[in-house]
Amino acid sequence: MKAVLQPLGYEAVGTPQLADLVLINTCSVREKAESKMSSFAEDLKTLKRDKPEIKIGVTGCVAQQEKEAVLRDLPFVDLVIGPDNIDEIPEILESLEQSSGPWVRAEFDDSDTRVWKTTTRVLNPGPTAYINVMKGCDHFCSYCIVPYTRGREKSRPIADVVEDVKQLTSRGVREVTFLGQNINTFGKRAGESLHELFERVHEIPELKRIRFTTSHPGDLKDELIECFAKLPKLCSQFHLPAQSGSNRVLRGMRRFYTREQYLERVRALRQARPDMALSTDIIVGFPGESDDDFLETLDLVDNVQYENAYSFLYSPRPGTQAATRPCTLTESVKVDRLMTLQTRLREQSLRIHKSFVNRWVEILLEGPSKKDPTKWTGRISQNTPVHVPISKQHRLGEIVKVWVESATLTHLKGSWEAVSLGVSESCA
Repeated sequence: MKAVLQPLGYEAVGTPQLADLVLINTCSVREKAESKMSSFAEDLKTLKRDKPEIKIGVTGCVAQQEKEAVLRDLPFVDLVIGPDNIDEIPEILESLEQSSGPWVRAEFDDSDTRVWKTTTRVLNPGPTAYINVMKGCDHFCSYCIVPYTRGREKSRPIADVVEDVKQLTSRGVREVTFLGQNINTFGKRAGESLHELFERVHEIPELKRIRFTTSHPGDLKDELIECFAKLPKLCSQFHLPAQSGSNRVLRGMRRFYTREQYLERVRALRQARPDMALSTDIIVGFPGESDDDFLETLDLVDNVQYENAYSFLYSPRPGTQAATRPCTLTESVKVDRLMTLQTRLREQSLRIHKSFVNRWVEILLEGPSKKDPTKWTGRISQNTPVHVPISKQHRLGEIVKVWVESATLTHLKGSWEAVSLGVSESCA
């Protein structure tokens, strides 16, 4: 949105009080995100009263889902823009100047065409960049709002994505992360595939690393797994949402794979790339989840050993199948399960991070540390952050070797020199 607004003369400011336009970008995947949006919007109510010329907009999935209801609940809002209408912001702002009332544009293309034409816009890119390659989802999991707020799957042509990557690498980008709600099915309606995209961009000399997210286990094909064995620029990281370790719960979620099939895909990934780091999403307290179901989830977690995980209490999303199902679990039971799961996950993550201590690792230098201006931050192939002292011998965008001195739950601490048994070894 910043890139779309820049040609109109807009620039980012530090606080809403300094702004002429405030856009609240929203998510409706979880109830907490919606609550945060409402809370923040209410905070702007006084600002609008004191500064009536300011324009306030709600964008993203809540805008798409609620449309005119946003204006009813938040009457001081001037514009409501769905995620598929971001490119229309200049036109909408012009129309808003010429009209006295609020403006709503929250529509996605629901036609049969599954091709998405857009261009990646990145202001002042650093060494890393994100590229949207597809949107929407065809799965309709019983708990998920995404198909209703983002529509059916649409993919960009490989040729367009490759051109984006070339443009970004010419501006200094060395690592790209491809994004899609279910990126495993990229290009299927056009006879293209994700592994073909990886093979094409792998040939771009200036590109050094490739990442992607998010995947559906039921759509993880052998051809994509084989990419990890033959494409060294593809990072040793895979986000594979399990959601539950219980087959009974997975059926209720309409996930269409079993825990056995999930574990088989995990084994195949680690056979193709032995140093693979896996991350996941897990929902706790889904309607009907029993004690045994939860124990099966813990068992799955123990089997896989995740480097990172996003775990949540189930929150019913209006309009989804699961929202109408009764849930007999008390809030305290759900919270206890979540705490138990997160403790197990933190133990795994810390253990995996500690396995890198007293080892040389390769990182891509991304930029200054947010908390320590004397340090740079980079990431290993497995995506774990590493903080290392700033060095005049290196520059951002380089892939360098650093020695891991210590590990925490969230990051590694690195140095340019290894000291072991009284012997000093440096690595430029």
